[in-house]
Amino acid sequence: MSVSCPTLFSRPHGDREVSRYWLLAIAGGAASVLIYSLSGALPGGLIFAYFTALPLYLVGLSLGPAAGATAGVVATVGIWMPGGGVIAMVFLVVTAMPAMVFVRQALKSRNDAHGNEVWYPAGNMVLTLCILGALIYSGIAVWLSIRPEGFEESVRSFTVMMAETILAEPAADLRDVFVAKIAPILPGFVVASWLIMNVINAALAQSVLVRFHHNYRPSPEIASMELPYWLPLAAVTAGATAMGLLLPGSLGYFGTNLATILLIPFFFIGLAVAHTWCRNKPAGPFLIIMIYVLLIIFDRLIIFVAALGLIEQWVGLRRRIT
Repeated sequence: MSVSCPTLFSRPHGDREVSRYWLLAIAGGAASVLIYSLSGALPGGLIFAYFTALPLYLVGLSLGPAAGATAGVVATVGIWMPGGGVIAMVFLVVTAMPAMVFVRQALKSRNDAHGNEVWYPAGNMVLTLCILGALIYSGIAVWLSIRPEGFEESVRSFTVMMAETILAEPAADLRDVFVAKIAPILPGFVVASWLIMNVINAALAQSVLVRFHHNYRPSPEIASMELPYWLPLAAVTAGATAMGLLLPGSLGYFGTNLATILLIPFFFIGLAVAHTWCRNKPAGPFLIIMIYVLLIIFDRLIIFVAALGLIEQWVGLRRRIT
């Protein structure tokens, strides 16, 4: 079986096509910088920060990894010029690099025994982002651990600063409650949100490209998503959970938040189970919308959906539903 993917240094043919290709890549990077700047310039502009990577996915999933990488580099340089090296490095690691990696993996394909083209599975893409997120989290945790404050106390100090920004001065008691509830789970929550938003950005980009017939690959079905190597992932997740429950101090804190990150792939498998169940119902589309609304309103349901995904990997719930 042969494996193919648009190479990082592939080029379009023809002067006009080449010019259009690179102009679109540069425009994608510039659009990402514009969205990033709006996140700090407008009231309530934080919502824009969640979609900074969207132009990078639009470029990469339509023109290929080379254009996606170019857009990421252009965006990073655009952030660096006014913001400096530290902000640009954070943007590269948190926004540009994940988009580059995701696009590179998403556009891999191979031919099966019958000569049919088989694209890189959606579950593998989610797992790739999860591993990348866990590595970034671990690197930041190590870096903060060698500082005088330590990892856990550094996160707590940041949470206090965030609470003072959000809550008014008279609400001191409320700030203490906020810090006590948020600080223990903040790193895992941030990385999990980052992972989910990357998937949402990629899905939005793919939907737009399919609508206008500019998609590089067909869209994967979430209902058929599978996780490769799920048993080792489950074992590592269980180990991280045990670390969080049994070990004191920063090691336990690290383990608790790592377990949160590693549960996210199972959350997507749980969503696949929900999609499969709803697909067989007359009011399927309405039920899917209601499930997502409930997940937004009651965030603790995410744990239930992740548990559903773990059970699916063990017993094959989707096979029983269909």
